Amino acid sequence: MHQYLIMCRSLTYAQRAAVALERAGITVATARAPQELTDGGCGYCIKVSERRFHEALKVLEKFNLPCGRIYRKGPGEAYTEVLR
Repeated sequence: MHQYLIMCRSLTYAQRAAVALERAGITVATARAPQELTDGGCGYCIKVSERRFHEALKVLEKFNLPCGRIYRKGPGEAYTEVLR
């Protein structure tokens, strides 16, 4: 099963997004973004399962929570950017 990483510009934005998603019943994890996915070396992301990914995007949009690039990764795969 694939996992999605939704990039956030700061830890604060990642935490706000995680709270909104948890309140909507979507389990997520807040984490440091993998170094190869960040421009400046430091970044945060929220991790969402494939099953709840589209629902999570709708919640973030509903609450006007900004998110950056989105990446997808499966077992044994490299990160692939998802185009919206």
